Amino acid sequence: MNTLCHILLVSAALIALSLPAGADPEPERPNIVVFIADDMSWEDSGPYGNRSIHTPNLDRLAREGMRFDEAWLTISSCSPSRASILTGRYPHSSGAGHLMKALPEDALLLTTPLRQAGYWAAAYGKFHLPGGAGAKQFDVVDPGGQGKQWVSALKRRPKDKPFFLWLASRDPHRGYEKGAFDPPHAPEDVVVPPYLPDTPEVREDLALYYDAIARLDSQVGEVLDALEAEDLLDNTLVLFLADNGRPFPRDKTTCYEGGLRTPLLVRYPPLVKGGSVTGSLVSAVDIAPTLLELAGVPAPDTFQGESFVPILRDPSANVRTHAFAEHNWHVFSACERAVISDRFNYIRNWRPDLPATPPPDIGKSPTWEAMRKLRAAGKLLPEQEACFVAPRLEEELYDTTKDPHALRNLAQDPQYEPVMEEMRTALAAWQRETGDTIDPANIKPDGVDRETFKKRERKKSAKENGEES
Repeated sequence: MNTLCHILLVSAALIALSLPAGADPEPERPNIVVFIADDMSWEDSGPYGNRSIHTPNLDRLAREGMRFDEAWLTISSCSPSRASILTGRYPHSSGAGHLMKALPEDALLLTTPLRQAGYWAAAYGKFHLPGGAGAKQFDVVDPGGQGKQWVSALKRRPKDKPFFLWLASRDPHRGYEKGAFDPPHAPEDVVVPPYLPDTPEVREDLALYYDAIARLDSQVGEVLDALEAEDLLDNTLVLFLADNGRPFPRDKTTCYEGGLRTPLLVRYPPLVKGGSVTGSLVSAVDIAPTLLELAGVPAPDTFQGESFVPILRDPSANVRTHAFAEHNWHVFSACERAVISDRFNYIRNWRPDLPATPPPDIGKSPTWEAMRKLRAAGKLLPEQEACFVAPRLEEELYDTTKDPHALRNLAQDPQYEPVMEEMRTALAAWQRETGDTIDPANIKPDGVDRETFKKRERKKSAKENGEES
């Protein structure tokens, strides 16, 4: 035996002896593929119990990986949510806390330390990070790259580097079109949340939403097949999530479960046991430090999340007691904060004078029109009135285990006062730690009619009209 072989064998033996009994060595650093859906609520796929939606590839990810049942976003608004995920910072801390606000030039994305460690990083599909700071931190950014182009991008990657692929679909964002998926989903098969009216118009709208999810699922499948064909799948961490909830009233741009709770599936056989499920609480702000840890790259001090690698190893592990979220300006003024525990969702509202109106893309939908007509006729059920009610209470509390659709506000129930105090204390501490001072842009009047989405005409003063006072 030559000297080099002897040294290698001795080193391997020493490493093996240093591991705990029964432990496997840490896997080599993975390739990383992140799929991000555009406007998809957590419950709208097969892994989360909706068997009406055709999602065989998401089913596969859950079957071969881990399903997170308590994964929450930091905001239910597209561009600030994506900025939060990629920077590992809460929206108000990222510098891009509301819709279409540009990332600061000094913002640090997780791709920068990955690239410094030798990764090739590329983003294909809906990028939605205004300003140049984000694009500069990828090797390739193709905002038009969708579906089959994802597979082409994979094939064109440098073969001598590990890779990070951010694959951002435009599904299931509005507007919808017939023919997105064949065969189309039948309106009679959809699941109508109780806060929406069960009418033909709403069912048809949800069926088209389902079609868009199924189209996204098929695109996920094409990438999984391409990874498998190149013998890359089992050394690639595949992560699937959404940027915010479904584009329907009381979901997107709210702090309710339909807006903030996200599907989160992670497949990585060297570490994650297939078919595992965790109820441990995680936040989207935890994704960046998790991916860097698995890549063997130290997380920068700018990151505010907690790595959930311990949960990937053991589904019963915990890395946080509370998750935090916010609702800021999204086309019109809003200012809310949310604290989520393993059982409750607490919401504090700085604009209780405003109803929980959906954004204009939802305002043009058949569902919103149906709701307006039913309300005018006095036929909306009480649980379906929330988007029209103003003023609202400044505080809300929901039991997410018993009341996942947030229909019963417990904030004024005396028996839940200890929970309210716990949540208020957690919120205050988080705001101090993260520098959450309320942005005036989120609370200033904007003059928007919350049903028609039109600007109200402001009455001019006598002076503005050129009249003598």
